Amino acid sequence: MKVKEYNIVISGVGGQGVLTAASILGWAALHAGYKVRMGEVHGMSQRFGSVVSYVRFGEEVYGSMVPEGKGDVILSFEPVEALRYVNYLKQGGMAVVNTKPIVPVQVSMGQARYPEIEEIRRVFEEDWKAKWIGFNAEELAVKAGHVITTNTVLIGALTQIPEFPLGEDHVREVIRLSVPPKAVDMNMRAFDLGVKAAKDVLGL
Repeated sequence: MKVKEYNIVISGVGGQGVLTAASILGWAALHAGYKVRMGEVHGMSQRFGSVVSYVRFGEEVYGSMVPEGKGDVILSFEPVEALRYVNYLKQGGMAVVNTKPIVPVQVSMGQARYPEIEEIRRVFEEDWKAKWIGFNAEELAVKAGHVITTNTVLIGALTQIPEFPLGEDHVREVIRLSVPPKAVDMNMRAFDLGVKAAKDVLGL
């Protein structure tokens, strides 16, 4: 049974592959027969500025931006960037988060404090009653062959969350068609590692 509306908020910093992940998920939803709307906000990507993309799909979807409090899932490439957009998540939603931080210059200079991962997790679990799937996706990407596959690791994890409307095999095929032929095997390894990480967290 198809969903009327499903909203994904993808956050991270410039250069992490946020827009590529959004494109893959958008194409997967389109190929599954859904209406798709996408929107994005670019930060200062050369300076690791904040980047967020919205992927909305379903039988009835209007507008490219996810309204605050309507996100079914936040897919985040960086912990603080997940926290930055938590207000877009609905109560009881899902958060799939790469727990490897990118520490801002202000923190390195001692002018600001980077919150602990557990602090960020508590905001999601206690304030938003959300399910948290957090793991070092960058580490798994390196294990798969290259850090550039971090987005594929996270997409693999995303497919394992309860009630995710797109089939794992379907998303996998879109990735296979989207990456250069020489990178297919590496991305499939990355996807599988993300699937396993999510299953381990969810106890599947």
